[in-house]
Order: sequence, then C-alpha cells, then structure tokens
Amino acid sequence: MRAIIIGAGKVGFSIAQMLSQEEHDVVVIDRIGERLDTVAEHLDVQVLSGNGASPSVLMEAGAEGAELLAAVTEADELNIVSCLVARSLGVKRTIARVRNPEYVDLDHLTHKEALGIDLIINPERVTAMAIARLAANAEAKNAEYFADGKIQLLELEIKPDTKVAGTALKDLSSPHPFLIVAILRDGKVVIPRGKEKLKLEDKVFILAQTHEMRKIEEIFGQRHKEVENVAILGGGRGGFYLAQQFENAHVHVKIIEKDLARCQFLAERLNHSLVIHGDGADLQLLEDENIGATDLFVALTGDDKLNLLVTLLAKHLGAKKTIAQIRRSDYNPLVEKVGIDRVVSPRKLTAGAILGFVRKGKVISVTLLDDTEAEITEFIVPETYRHRGKALKDIAFPAGAIIGALVRDNKVIVPGGHDIILSGDRVIIFTLPNYSQKIEKFFS
Repeated sequence: MRAIIIGAGKVGFSIAQMLSQEEHDVVVIDRIGERLDTVAEHLDVQVLSGNGASPSVLMEAGAEGAELLAAVTEADELNIVSCLVARSLGVKRTIARVRNPEYVDLDHLTHKEALGIDLIINPERVTAMAIARLAANAEAKNAEYFADGKIQLLELEIKPDTKVAGTALKDLSSPHPFLIVAILRDGKVVIPRGKEKLKLEDKVFILAQTHEMRKIEEIFGQRHKEVENVAILGGGRGGFYLAQQFENAHVHVKIIEKDLARCQFLAERLNHSLVIHGDGADLQLLEDENIGATDLFVALTGDDKLNLLVTLLAKHLGAKKTIAQIRRSDYNPLVEKVGIDRVVSPRKLTAGAILGFVRKGKVISVTLLDDTEAEITEFIVPETYRHRGKALKDIAFPAGAIIGALVRDNKVIVPGGHDIILSGDRVIIFTLPNYSQKIEKFFS
C-alpha cells in the first residue's frame, strides 16, 4: 500500500514508523527540513519538502496511486484542505487530525464525503477518553475495552501482599473465565504458557468479560476503588474534554489553569467543575486546594517537565493515583521509578486509532500499549479464513501472539485449546511488536 503522511511531527513520525515496519510504501511531506531529516535518518521512507495541500506536491508524492493519506499537521485547516485535494486527485482513503472543538463536530454538521475525509480524529478527545477509562479502573495500570464494552483488558501488578505470587498460571482457579495474555517482566514482554509462574513486580495483562472482572481482580489482591474527586492541571482542550467526561460521570472536578482568559472560558462552558486560577507548580496552592486528598490527579499541560514536576508534588502531598501526559517517549522509563502511577501519550493514542483504520480487513480497533510497544487488535474473522473448524490446539498459531477472547452470537468465549474460530467471529488478539503482519496473513 502506498501511504502519504502530511506532517513530520511526533504523530506523523509514529504513523510513518508503524506503516514502514509493516512494509508499506510511505511518503512523508513537511515544510520543515529538520523534521524531514529526522524522519529520513530513522525510517526507511521517502520524504518530500513542500505544502501538503498543494496539488503539485501531492502529485509528486504519488497521490494518484495512493490508497491512504493522513494529514496530521498542527494546522486543522491545512489537514482538512489536504484531504479535500487528495481525494480529488484519486487517493482512496483520507484521515484528518482535527483539534479545534469548532471543527470536531464536522461528523454531525457536514457530510464528511463533501470534504473528502473518511476519519476525523481529535488527539485531545482520544486522550481524555483514555484517561476516563483509567479513572474508572483506578487500581489498574492500564484499562481498555473491546467488543462494545463486553470484554475488558486490565494491567495489574503482582505486589508483595498478593497471594498468587509464585503460582503457575495453570494452577490459578476461578469460576469466572479469564486469560493472562501477557506478562511484563524486567522491561520485557512474555506471552506465557501454563507452567509460567507469577513473580513479584510482574505486570499481568488480563482479558475477561467486563462484568466479571471485579471478581477476577480479587484473585490478584486488587480492590476496586471508585474515583469520587479529581484534580486536573491544565485547562486546555484536553483538560476541558476530560472535565466534561468526569462531569458526565458525576465526579467532582477541580481544574487548575494559569491563564485567566482560559479560566473564564472553562467556567462558562463547564457545569459543575471548580476552576482555579493559579500556577500548578505553586506548592502552597496545591496544599490550599487540598490536592493531597484527591482520588486522582491528572497533569495535562503541554509542558512535559511541568507535568512531571506537579504530578510528583501531588503524589508527595498524598494524591491516591496520578496520571501525567508525556509527549516525549524518552521520559517513559523514568516515570515509574519516581513514583508516578501512569503516563498517557496523545501521540500513541492517536497513532493507534489511525492504525486501526489503516489495517486491511474488518479491523475494529488497534490499541497500542505504552509499556510494551505491543498491540491489542480486535477484528472480524473474514470468510477467507482457512483454518475455520479446526481446534486452536491443532493450529500453528504465530508464537508472538495469543488469542485473548472471541465473541460469537453476542456471547463471549475465553478460548482454550479445544475451541475453534469461525468466519464472522469477533477476535481480540494480543500481539508482540512486529508480529502484526504474521497475524494478518494467518487470518487472510
């Protein structure tokens, strides 16, 4: 597949990296030479300097034969126009990164076909939704939902007071079916077998039916904790969307924002949130606002260093759970060492959403897991699946992946060796890095 990426920033780089790893023919367009130099130095893709909305530049990039164009620059208008021009030149599918709330409702106010856009994606809204999912599972390090919410993935840590430490997976018993699809141990991901024993500080990825997950958590020594009050640092787009999510869930929200005009904007548009004008790095302000008593503190400014600093202050004051938005991936290994509970990356969340759209076949979603670079893919098994009717134990399934769950006739199946996969099944698969193409070929 030939793909054109407009914008060589962090999101554009991530998308180009993923597509090139899957051996697609990728062209990256940007006006800034330094960004293109970085892409050319690290990725096996073609780079082109110019305006991504220019018909001549798009023609030079091979728009006539391209199957995909993703416009992910920082300018919404440029992204929208690029998609419109690309579609007129024959590009089959287009994606626009759109951040301005005034444009976000294009799906509802305008026919996307008229603008030549197949997918509109808002990084801040995607990030807010991911944080809301984490907040609903405050005891977990990661939380995702699949199959229209019927199946849940939780990442839990094996702590010293956990009774299952030292237990082999085959010896774990529960009346509620579940599957440990992966273990993160010493920075490496393991797809475990039945003889694998759980160790202290392991992070286990568990798939199960959502309504049974609370009981399964108890096996791993976890107790579900409801988040009742939240403090958000940063009243930008991400903070605004997140506050809306929490208001809808009847959670008490405080927002700390340094810009007075932005505070007025938030106060006018939010219904129940308390908007505080002040510097989040001011320790006295944090103490006066009783940040230490919050169930969740979230740092969502555009400054990674400020997010890290204030999140650490909130943790020091006693905040029960902390989440920091970090755009620079090289900070991630340091986060847990300094005590921050969770990091979210708008770049990865956006790239994952786009990747799910790009993948061939009936792919429903692709979730990128920050800790591991691994993927959870949800898709519908095609009619061409050649192993239908065969038991899983009799199939040479790729070693770098594991089937976590099936949905058939609206029923969830946590599969064992004797289960079979049929065309039309909805399948959730955990895949190690660089194994996605093997899975695609296996089911094709």
